[in-house]
Amino acid sequence: MTGAVYRLLHGEERIFELDELLALDLQGWGSNHPVFERMIDQLKPRLIVEVDSWKGASAIHMAQLMKQKGLSGEIVCIDTFLGSPEHWTNPEFRPGLRLKHGQPRLYDQFISNIVHSGMQDIITPFAISSTAAAVVLARANVRPELIYIDASHEYEDVKRDLELYWQLLAPGGVMLGDDFLPMWYGVIRAASEFAKTYGLDLKISDEKWPVQKPA
Repeated sequence: MTGAVYRLLHGEERIFELDELLALDLQGWGSNHPVFERMIDQLKPRLIVEVDSWKGASAIHMAQLMKQKGLSGEIVCIDTFLGSPEHWTNPEFRPGLRLKHGQPRLYDQFISNIVHSGMQDIITPFAISSTAAAVVLARANVRPELIYIDASHEYEDVKRDLELYWQLLAPGGVMLGDDFLPMWYGVIRAASEFAKTYGLDLKISDEKWPVQKPA
């Protein structure tokens, strides 16, 4: 059984049937942070949108929480699956791209991880840029109760994602950001300016920062 957004994006296509299933690799950062469970308990969301998913660790964690709590819903994972600038320029991060013939295999790794975890009925991949995805979801009148922003660390990119996805967020919903860290000053600047513009209280929990939209 698939969700409404899956059917909107993929129809009857069986996207989880890979020719080659890669070994489980749930490499990620802060994917099991307690804030995810707090937000799911608070909102009991029917739809979660994750902006940038890497290999799917945080999406799988949220899907597992939803199943444990008996919640019926869908998690839409938006990512180009091509990596970010730091993955291409930092020797420490580059192996995670799993390059083959010069192209990352992140999408195949993501799909494989979803299959290994048994979360195909909850998680919907959307392999597209965050900007284009926001346009598609807005035209379809998709209104998530929880949006997790964990994409680019560049100021202009973060600023654009916050503005676009704030418009998509359902009234009373929460937008949860990541990487509020000195090493990612672009995130700190964009998040702080965004909160000031909309009169929001940034409640920073480690590097995570949820903001709630007025009901």
